[in-house]
Amino acid sequence: MTRQRYRRGLAPLMAAGVGALALSACDLGVFDPGTIEHADLFDPAAIQPLVIGAERNLGRAISGETSPHGGIFGAGAYLTDELVHSGQWVGIRDWSDAITVPDDVAETSTRWAHGQNARGTAESAAEVIREVVDNPGTSIPVATATMWAGFATRVLGDAFCSAVIDGGEEQPVSAFYQHAQAHFDEVLSIANAAGAGDLVTAAHAGRAQVRMMLGDWTGAIADAGQVPTDFVQEVRMSANSTTEYNGLSVAFQEHAQASIWGTPFAEYGMDLSDDDPSGDPRVPYNSLTADGEEVTGGDDRRPNWFPRKYPSRDTNIPMAKGTEMRLIEAEAALVGGDIDGALAGINAVRTHHGLGTVDADNTEDAWYLLQRERGIELYAEGRRLPDIRRWSTTPGYANFDVVRIEASAQPPEADEVRNVLDNPMGELCLPMSRDERNSNPNL
Repeated sequence: MTRQRYRRGLAPLMAAGVGALALSACDLGVFDPGTIEHADLFDPAAIQPLVIGAERNLGRAISGETSPHGGIFGAGAYLTDELVHSGQWVGIRDWSDAITVPDDVAETSTRWAHGQNARGTAESAAEVIREVVDNPGTSIPVATATMWAGFATRVLGDAFCSAVIDGGEEQPVSAFYQHAQAHFDEVLSIANAAGAGDLVTAAHAGRAQVRMMLGDWTGAIADAGQVPTDFVQEVRMSANSTTEYNGLSVAFQEHAQASIWGTPFAEYGMDLSDDDPSGDPRVPYNSLTADGEEVTGGDDRRPNWFPRKYPSRDTNIPMAKGTEMRLIEAEAALVGGDIDGALAGINAVRTHHGLGTVDADNTEDAWYLLQRERGIELYAEGRRLPDIRRWSTTPGYANFDVVRIEASAQPPEADEVRNVLDNPMGELCLPMSRDERNSNPNL
């Protein structure tokens, strides 16, 4: 790609997506000088802002900034069994009740746009930096921007029903995963040449995630084995400005409308409002306010039990963890009928967190433990939606119930409970936005 072609085709996206957002991240050592001129993108001084901007745009896409509904990860939580909507926001309540996911409402279109922007700006940042640095094949900034492109593309694959890349034709969602895998391949090549161990590990973790979703269990296991259990690759969030907020922390406030009530995670997790709380500390929540009051959601019916997964606006968001790698190995073992191997992976995660080990007498019990453990370990990290889609075609338990339809003129306890897989909407995914269909000549 020549610089001239870049300026005509991609510079506006960089100026809007990276300039306005990334350069406001003064807590990360960057000063906001105003609007970026196209030529300034090719100044070595722009390298750090471009990389930070790629990370920032991904944070906005997955968490939703100041949105009370939590970006792409929030959407996945409502569509599955992680959250129940306790308010009257029509689009989100429809997701929670499994009624419909229209392609022309803001809840869908903004998530598609922000997700694609995160992918596009990260890819563009890498392209610019390749032209600026002397040795792009060993450039850590190139590898870092490409890593964020890989994770952003994986998120699109996890959340949406079909794929479109750079105005191309509609493709199966596997195209997003294949695109992400190519990014992680490049990161591994550069990071290995540069001796950047953390980037090497992050790329193996990201590639394990996408290979799992592509059904390449052999490749997923190979990558997962390169990632230590205590590894975490996060997107950094900040309370510095609204564009840097962890929007999931906004969605999870006590007077918001995201409730863990009515989900299996209320049973699995730890209610911090109890005097002597029990349950799994990886899913903390409050059923009462700090003053000991019960909170009813905006629908004036359902209890609002608010998760504490992301307690503040500057709580970072994990994109890949070594503990997930152990669970990928465990699931691969179960796919192959190896119960003992699956339990080894599950218990490695539990031991890492100082929790007791578990056992299973048969394959169905082992699948239940695996799916519960993955749900708890990765709660509100955007992984539940693709997990449940994958399990719908994998022999196993996959039987998780959540409150769905409101019972007219009855208390919330009478609301209909359904298996997540019993979904009248069809696929558990978000549709491509209507804006994409209307503006893309290939659709």
